[in-house]
This record gives sequence, C-alpha cells and structure tokens, in this order.
Amino acid sequence: MSHCHLFLRRVGPHPHAQKTSSQLAGTPPPRGPQALRSSVDSRARVSLSLAAVVILTVFALRPAQPYASTSASSTSSDAPPNVLLITIDTVRADHIGAYGATKAATPAIDRLAREGVRFADATTQAPLTGPAHAAILTGRYPARFGVRDNASAPIPPGVTSIAELFKSNGYRTGGFVGAFILGPEYGFAHGFDAFDTSFARFNTGMKLQAQRRGGEVTDAAVAWIGQQSNPQSAIRNPPWFAWVHLYDAHAPYDPPAPFRTRFQTSPYDGEIAYVDSCVARLVATLERAGQLDRTLVVVIADHGEGLGDHGEAEHGLFLYESVLHVPWVMRLPGGASGGAVVKTQVRAIDAMPTIAAIAGLTASNVDGENVMPIVRGAAPRDPAPSYAETYYPRWHFGWSELKSIRVGDWKYIDAPKPELYDMRTDAAERRNAIDARGALAGGLSAELTKLQNAFGAAASAEAPQPDAETLARLRSLGYVGIAAPSSTGRGPDPKDMVAKLDAFRSGISRAIDALGRGQPDAAIADLKNLIAINDRSYELHLFLGDAYAAKRQWENALGEYSAAAVLNPHGSGPLVSQARVFLAQGDAAKAAEKIEAAARIEPASGEVALVRGSIFEQQGRGADALAQYEAAVQANGSDTQARASLASLAMRTRQYDKARPQFEKLLQMGYRPSRMHFGIAQIAEAQGEIKRALSEYRQAVQLEPGLTEAKSALLRLGDKTPH
Repeated sequence: MSHCHLFLRRVGPHPHAQKTSSQLAGTPPPRGPQALRSSVDSRARVSLSLAAVVILTVFALRPAQPYASTSASSTSSDAPPNVLLITIDTVRADHIGAYGATKAATPAIDRLAREGVRFADATTQAPLTGPAHAAILTGRYPARFGVRDNASAPIPPGVTSIAELFKSNGYRTGGFVGAFILGPEYGFAHGFDAFDTSFARFNTGMKLQAQRRGGEVTDAAVAWIGQQSNPQSAIRNPPWFAWVHLYDAHAPYDPPAPFRTRFQTSPYDGEIAYVDSCVARLVATLERAGQLDRTLVVVIADHGEGLGDHGEAEHGLFLYESVLHVPWVMRLPGGASGGAVVKTQVRAIDAMPTIAAIAGLTASNVDGENVMPIVRGAAPRDPAPSYAETYYPRWHFGWSELKSIRVGDWKYIDAPKPELYDMRTDAAERRNAIDARGALAGGLSAELTKLQNAFGAAASAEAPQPDAETLARLRSLGYVGIAAPSSTGRGPDPKDMVAKLDAFRSGISRAIDALGRGQPDAAIADLKNLIAINDRSYELHLFLGDAYAAKRQWENALGEYSAAAVLNPHGSGPLVSQARVFLAQGDAAKAAEKIEAAARIEPASGEVALVRGSIFEQQGRGADALAQYEAAVQANGSDTQARASLASLAMRTRQYDKARPQFEKLLQMGYRPSRMHFGIAQIAEAQGEIKRALSEYRQAVQLEPGLTEAKSALLRLGDKTPH
C-alpha cells in the first residue's frame, strides 16, 4: 500500500483530515489517517444579466396541506408521492454511462436517467462532503451558517432541512448514511423519524474516517422502506421520505468483489459500479412493492473527484469542473418527463426546492430554485449564478481559500492568481482568459463579492485572537509568526502548492506509522522536518502534539495543540486534545475550560460529552458524569468508549439498570467480550440471579483463561468445574 493510502486510511482522504481525540483520559491517541451550454455571448449581456441573476429568487410553489390518512380506495393520483433521495459521494459525472462514459457500469443510474430527467450541467457548491450535503439538504449556500469544512460547524437547528419540510407535512422520514461526518453531531439528522448511523468497530480517534459499505446502508434503508407500507391495511399509509447516502467512491478506492476483480485497473470505477448496484437494489425494492411509479427517485452526487486533473488526485483543494460537475438524475412518479435532458446549468441548492415542488410542498427561505418549469419546457431565463467555495486549503494547510462563480458560459475563480474560463470552448479549464477578458472578470468578481456579502454573520465571523497564555506557548516553541495573518492577507495559491502535496502527505503518513509503532521520537523528527517547510499546516501541529503527548511531554503537547487551534479555530479537535492533556495533569478546571470551548464549536458532539463526563468524574461529580456519558451514547451509539464509561460508572454506583444494557450492547458489538460477560455476571450475582451469574462467569473464563476475578467468583459461588 502506498504512503498516500496509508495516510488516507489513518487520517482519511485529505478533505477529512481534521484531527480528533479518543482516550477517556491521559494521552490523546494518534489519529488515523461538461460542457456548459447556456449562453451569455457578449460582455454587455453578461454585465446586465449578472445584476439581475444575483438576486436569488425562490419560486412560489403551490402550498400543500399536511398529509392526512384517507381510505385506501383513494386513487393513487390523489396521493402525495414517496420520495427517495440517494446521494452518491465523490462521483464524477463523466464516469456515469448516461453522461457519456462508454466504459461505465452504471445500468441502474442510466435507467433512471432514461426513464426520467437528466441534468447535463449540474454543479455543486463545495468539493467537500459536509458542506455539499448541507447545500443539497437545505437548498441554501452552506456558508450562510458557517459550514465550510467536514466535521466543523454543524447545520444549526433553525435551518429547515428537506426532512423537516416533509415531516411537517405528514411524511414519515428515514435517513441512512455511510459516513460519520454526515451524522447527528453535525446537524444532518434534523427532521428524521429514524436515522441510521451504525458503524462497526468505531474508534473516537478515527471518527472522521468512520464509514460503512453501501450494502450495509442499503440493507437498513430497504428494511425501513418495507416497514412503511402495509398492503393489508384499510387505511392508506402515510407517504415517506428517505435519504440514502452511499460513500463508497471515496478514496482509497477498494471495491468489494466482484467489482474488485472486474475493475482491477480502475478501482474508482469499480466503486462507482458497486454504488450503482446499491441503487439497483433500492429501485428493485420499490418495484417489488409496486411503489416505483408512486415514488420520486433522485440520484445526485455531492461532488466529483480530481483523478489527476490540474494535479489534484482527490478533492477539496480546487474548484475545477472535475470536482464541481456532478451527476443529477431523477425519475418522476409515473415516469413523467421520461428521457428529458436539461442542458441549462442547475445547482445542488436547487435540489431541495425542486424535490419539494414535485411533492406539492413549499420550500421557503432557500437560495435554490425549483427547476421543474425548465424540465416541462419553459424557456430558460438567464441562468442563476452558481457560487462555490473551498476553505480546505486555508484551514488545513495555511494556503488560500478559493471561491468561484459561474454565470452561463463563463466561470471565474477568485484566487491569489485569479482565473477566468469560457466553458463553451474550454470545458477542461486549461486556458485562463483573465488577461484577455479583464473587464468581464472584474464584473464576475464584483458579483461574487456581492453574493458572498449577503451570506450573513456566520460566513464572516472572525476567529478570536489567542490569549496571552497561548501566545506564550507559541513563542516558547518558536512559532512567533503563526498567530499573525499572512503578509498578503491570503496564503499561497493552491495552484503553486499542489505539486508538494503528495510528498507532504507521505511525510505525515510516515509520522503516523511511527506513532502506531510506539516510536514517537521518529514521528517528532518527521513532523518537525515538515513544519520547517510549512509551519502553518493544521494537521502537522496536531500530530506533533500527539507525539509529545505519547511521551508525556505535556507542555510541548499543549503548545502544538495551541498552534493547531490558532491555525484552524473552526475545529474542535485541538481543544478536546488540550482538555485531555489537562486531565492527565490533574487540572480539571482548565480541562473544563477547553471542553466548553469545544462545545461551542460542536454542541452536539458525543466526544465532547464523553470528555466532559471524564472531567466531572475527576471532580467527584458522579451524577453529572453519568448524565454526560448517557448523552455521549445517545449522540453516537457506535462509540464503545462512551458505552464502556457509562457502564463502568454505573457499576461503581450500583445502578445496574443503567450498566446492564451497556454491557449487553457492547457484547453484541464485539467489544472485549470476556470483560462484558464478567460485567453481566457481576450484575446477575448482585441481583441474586446465580444461575445466570455462573453462566456468564464461565463464558468470561472460557474467553480469557487468565481472568482471575472470574475464576474467584466461580469458586465463591461453589462452582467445582475445572477452568
């Protein structure tokens, strides 16, 4: 396996390399690693059109009454449709058969396009999973509520999601996701009656890389969809809305059999073929239940993949069409508009109001538009601008953020070295027209600024300045310039840095491998060499903090975490790590200060609740600690550490009704089975269930022959069986 893939497995593909912590106390653990066909032909028309289209209009959709159950004899045309929204992660449009990929194996998606509507020119708002999905699910630019990275600011509760809209109109709602970064902690569960985010072998230190196969996600979705219809009922079942997220096409590309063998030379396409097979299962489920023609089926990708275009292997760094152009197809109820192809530019933020309109609902307070009038043949007006951004280069490497705006055939990228492309003649974005069309570029830049200025406070909030203690720590480590802004106001242009990226990641991978082998000194040496090249990289300081923490060099660790927090104040990881170090030092007050700062960034974080519980335990606040552990389990039921902490404290306080379910669930999850049997046995013995206690103690000894406490318990209970 390559160094790059080792890094990806431990800290995730680069758009997910945000750092988090895991241990209950003590040292923080090491982190794992096309063409555009709308026309704006003249400079004058562009200038006039831009002023109009920058006003983001929401179509006035016909209002709908909340659904009420009626007799099953009602005609199907009277019933609101079911809605199945499938988001496919990291899928380029030009790797789908319906979009011209001759070697693609995507028959299910191609069928939906054939029997439905295909948007030939759909574009996303961000080349990152979290922000892109926020745009799809809310119909709003994610910058409006500060969602600019994965696992950073959550979608606020006050923002109406598509699930909340459907639920408030009588729909049953179910969500099924393949990656932790789209979980409840980041606001993606708002409005869902059922939300499935079960991740086997979850590790808090690897939470941003937690994912599961599309087959598991599809299994859960198929089961839920099956529960929503009861053909024997005399009362018509309420309609349902389901969101299914398939994450598999994310790097590293490792498709399961038989796709691994079939696509040995193009594993990325193998992953897409596997995703398509999951789509096929979902469609087949609807067909078998006789629901396909009563269901709106939508398939849309959150973003694409670089695959080497412009030097970018994956996504997150640039705003070229390789990552912004996405497939979007939808099969309407009854197969209406079958075979339609919309060539006008549409945007990810248009998905939510469009889906709502097809179901007869009103989507208000959104940036996107209902595009069904275009589907039905209305003459398209001047295309609305599509804004996209990536703050990943800035927040993770100290390089410049990028923003882009597309209006018709022209695309402008706001960068330290700005770019302008005529998408009619240069769809591959190889010929920068900035010098030849300076006035046009200036007009697009002004419209981008105007649009961005309308985003509100969350998009422009300044990070707090570091306090005196933090500055002192930074100075002690020689990081005098970290707290100061870049001399140009922006970091280097990512175009100038991309060639260094692979070597940079390889160095981080070596350091992580060294930490995994218990060699923190080797990790420190590698990380210091990299910091000498770029001391404004968020991840480097986080990993270096981990290395120092592994050596119990607490002050150095705190200094590195402080540097990471200054470089990326939008992530909670450095604060959680500092809290853990303060706990290890016995300073619960400072640990509490840091964990509350982390909570202001991620208020629903299970990890924050877990560490807060540990702080309360150290302070002797048992009841408060127990409540926090319960909150951590509720936030993320896949976190074995949260469950184990809850069970342990409940046992010590003799709250067996709280401890037993955790031991049983942990046993089901395969977490330290011998110790889980032992815990269940202790509870059974305390409650006089001697037969159950003997059975559990025996299983504990069978699994762990050296577990003397279980052997002693068996002798105490009179068990004469040799063990």
